[in-house]
Amino acid sequence: MTVIPLMVDLTNKKVVIIGGGRIAKRKVESLLNSGAELTVVSPDILPEINALYLEQKIHWKQKRFESSDLTEAFLAVVATNDEAVNAAVIEAAPPNSLINAASDVIAGNVHFPARFLRGKLTIAISTNGASPMLAKQIKQELESRYDENYEQYVDFLYEARQLLKQTNLPRHVKDAYLREFLSPSFLQPSMQKEVIVKLRSFFK
Repeated sequence: MTVIPLMVDLTNKKVVIIGGGRIAKRKVESLLNSGAELTVVSPDILPEINALYLEQKIHWKQKRFESSDLTEAFLAVVATNDEAVNAAVIEAAPPNSLINAASDVIAGNVHFPARFLRGKLTIAISTNGASPMLAKQIKQELESRYDENYEQYVDFLYEARQLLKQTNLPRHVKDAYLREFLSPSFLQPSMQKEVIVKLRSFFK
């Protein structure tokens, strides 16, 4: 299976997670801040999932899965330990919907990479299901390489780029500035502040 990495905006999209155990908990947690409308379908759920339900952060259908549960689902997440249920979910999914099958990557058409965020910076690692442990190991290595300083640094790069776009400087000059800002020295907040002040002075 060949996969293409994509960044997907799930805001207000209907996402259905079938299952209420450990795997479902991980999936819910990874999707919680996505802006999606999350619905868990399971007769029973872990206390952590129930807490999110009581806080009205997710919906919960306390029942066994039925094909109607996937009506208008943008993404279906198969997260039970019952292979028969998992197969039924995959078979019932609408033809054009996205399906994540936690226990069988090949059965679905979407999988969640190991990932971490540094503000606007997202770094994701996938082995196409070959070794989640390796993906986790690489993630840990990259987390130390791209530490919390990168959150402010990427915000700086964004603001600098937006300011440069508003100037009348030639394209090659703008590009030269942007390349210069990739120097490790600009990880220093003092350097970032100096640049922003300079760029803002172009509009005075």
